[in-house]
Amino acid sequence: MTFIVNNVMPALVAVCAGFFLGPIAKQLVIGLSKNAPDKGVMTFLGSCSSILIKAIAVIIALSFLGVDTSVLVGGLSALGLGVSLALKENMANVAGGVQILFTKPFEIGDVICFEDTEGQVTRIEMMFTVIRTYDNQDMIVPNSKLVSSTVINYTDEEKRRIHIQLPVSVKADLQTCKEAFEPVLQENERVLKFEPMQVVIDSFDEKAIILGVYAWVKNDDYWPTLCVLNENLQKKRLACGIEPVTDLISVRDLPQPVSGSETQPSEE
Repeated sequence: MTFIVNNVMPALVAVCAGFFLGPIAKQLVIGLSKNAPDKGVMTFLGSCSSILIKAIAVIIALSFLGVDTSVLVGGLSALGLGVSLALKENMANVAGGVQILFTKPFEIGDVICFEDTEGQVTRIEMMFTVIRTYDNQDMIVPNSKLVSSTVINYTDEEKRRIHIQLPVSVKADLQTCKEAFEPVLQENERVLKFEPMQVVIDSFDEKAIILGVYAWVKNDDYWPTLCVLNENLQKKRLACGIEPVTDLISVRDLPQPVSGSETQPSEE
């Protein structure tokens, strides 16, 4: 009877308290995420806090029952090490999520480019990050890849440069091209007039000259301005008669010999 009062009852109270306080702690942590930029991380922390409280409660209960908790803790540590080795890739993703959380190379709402795919970050979880592309598809990227690859964050700066390549014929007059295309940039109201606007040669070969059209716009105006400039530059090219690049081969007929002009053999 004394064992029940002094050992079993406190153990039951510890377990009940742990399993009662664990979910409450989780809800408190999740409640703090309402104004947090990264709700996924807060949800993860809430789950961890609940599990940790329950585990502590169980260890306390076992100590009341006379179990050697040092052996239990050692066993759990060995189990944790084994699980970590088995889930090495997953642990790398978790570590990547923690790195993103603290270093903040990007945040929810930022527009980033990863492996030639551009989109807006909608979620940052501990195992993966969700990028919503412009065609409204969610791209799930493991965090370990994000922290070990090159990621371009377009939201860090207020403005962004537009680069449009226009191939023209090698016979096209460059001065005519500049005089035709530069007003297209100047007339667009979204193009920042205090930033450089250029029409230059990007590259050329024996078939074509690649003109580069450069202009600066605000981040939010990038895509609308890019589409409008592409359309207006093409209209201007046609209106000015600037020759496009063509692979057509010009074929001419050879003159036929005049009838009766062949040399006749001489009679002896």
